[in-house]
Amino acid sequence: MTTARAPRPRRGGWIRPGAIGVALLIVALSLLQTSVFPSFAIAGIRPALVLMAAIALATISDDARAMYWGFVGGLLIDLLSATPLGVNALLFTLLVYIIGGQGRQFDRTNLLFPVVAGAAATVLYYPSIVLALQLLGFDIDWGTQVWDRLPRAVVVNAGATVLLYPAMRVAERWTRRRTGARYLGRAPGGQFG
Repeated sequence: MTTARAPRPRRGGWIRPGAIGVALLIVALSLLQTSVFPSFAIAGIRPALVLMAAIALATISDDARAMYWGFVGGLLIDLLSATPLGVNALLFTLLVYIIGGQGRQFDRTNLLFPVVAGAAATVLYYPSIVLALQLLGFDIDWGTQVWDRLPRAVVVNAGATVLLYPAMRVAERWTRRRTGARYLGRAPGGQFG
């Protein structure tokens, strides 16, 4: 007769404390973006803190973690704001995929690339969110929401990226999967790490 054994978790399958720290960081950024910055806008713009954090993480890491955090952060923004559920989650995930995928072609060790990536994400995000909301039946003026605010939003979000970049470097180290290849001096993707 065979006895049943309780399944044992895989090694490394537990949630890491660093992942909990990053989740708390994303929640804190979501709360700041949706509750504090509507009252204290910078140059009339609310910075997209969660999107800029996910973009900064996408420019640092070589794997799909930034897409997960972009989706979760976008979902939190949708839950905490008046936008329909899923709009920001979809846009954040797509933008992190586009920007992070293109980032593999460049040297990502300096601060300039995340700032340029944050500016590019802002240029793509503002028209995309307005178009998505218009397709869902909202009456939005393109002139006011996009063309008047976009230059200021690029500057504000690029500044937010500069401020978030050090925190996202720490978050990347906290959540990086430890593999034998990394200990041997080879990181995934054939680059040294």
